[in-house]
Amino acid sequence: MMRLSKNTYFWSLKLNLTKMNKIITKFALVLLALTFMGGQLQAQLTTTFAKNVSPGQHNGFYYSLPQTMLKLDFVIEETKLEKGLLSDYASDYFEMENYVEFEAKEYDLVDVKMTSMATPDPNALFFVTLNTIRGYWRPQFDILPNGIIRSVGMGKAADLEEETVDPVREVPQCCKKEEVNGDASFMSLMMSGKTNAQLAREVADKIAEIRKAKFYLISGDVEMASNPETFNSMYQKLDEMEKEYASLFLGKSVTKKVVKTVYVIPNKEIQEQTVAKFSTTEGLTLGTSGSGNMITVQTLSLNTTGSINALSPSAVASMSYENKVFYRAPEMAQVKVTCGKTVLLEERVIVNQLGELLMAPIINNSKLVFDTETGQIVNMRMQ
Repeated sequence: MMRLSKNTYFWSLKLNLTKMNKIITKFALVLLALTFMGGQLQAQLTTTFAKNVSPGQHNGFYYSLPQTMLKLDFVIEETKLEKGLLSDYASDYFEMENYVEFEAKEYDLVDVKMTSMATPDPNALFFVTLNTIRGYWRPQFDILPNGIIRSVGMGKAADLEEETVDPVREVPQCCKKEEVNGDASFMSLMMSGKTNAQLAREVADKIAEIRKAKFYLISGDVEMASNPETFNSMYQKLDEMEKEYASLFLGKSVTKKVVKTVYVIPNKEIQEQTVAKFSTTEGLTLGTSGSGNMITVQTLSLNTTGSINALSPSAVASMSYENKVFYRAPEMAQVKVTCGKTVLLEERVIVNQLGELLMAPIINNSKLVFDTETGQIVNMRMQ
């Protein structure tokens, strides 16, 4: 067996080590390159605050998170005082009764109801830049027609399915026609073409006849009065006729309930907002114009998200984030509606924009589902 000299052995070993080092170095460079390329492949999208997007940038799209809008329905009782056609003769036939001399309106605030609704938040509007897409993974976004995000994921191109969103259609409501019923003799009298003085005399006579009929009905001189149901029906009819004729002298008040709606968007910086004014003579007027008591909406955060170490507003607004999307942890708030010193309503509701903006990573083969009312992530699916 042939033996190598000591010098030859060390020379051969050195040569092998040099070759191995070169192989290791090349392998390390390949791994580094693959790692870099892998990182590039994973950076499929970049999320940026909308105000930082350059004009004309089109290689992406916008999405928003929802903010809470409060819908306040004020139920107001509106009473209209109408002057009678024959009011100038009222004192001649109704000596001790008040009558409407001037037409006017009176208002009474009887109730307020509050509901909340989600609308796109302009302060939580983001632009997603789609980078060069390579490999199997594709970003998948599902966004409502108003721009609020519904879901986002990263899936294989072969697994992408086109989803369609049915447009929201308003269901038409049937309107019921109101039938106007009136006493035939009353209508014919008003259309007779007589002077007001003549009408006043005839109307006064008609009222006297009705009052006499009511007296006979009560005294029992009418046979049908023995039946309670018949008696009540006849008396009510006579009473309505008397009021109808008397209104020509005394005037009348017509009362109806109307609903005035005010929309309020709570602000993180402003806890109390003046949204309207109310008076008994002018009713509800929006804003700070008009007379009456101020209607204010106070929104106090209950600080349920205070322990979250969230990004600062400047970090959200100034930086871009790769393969991440923003979601929101909504806040609970105490909402109080007052008119002057009177508390009309006090409730606890979720107010999204008082909460914190957070980030969630987009991982391959996963999907995040958002609550479109709050912007919170409600489901994460690993496919």
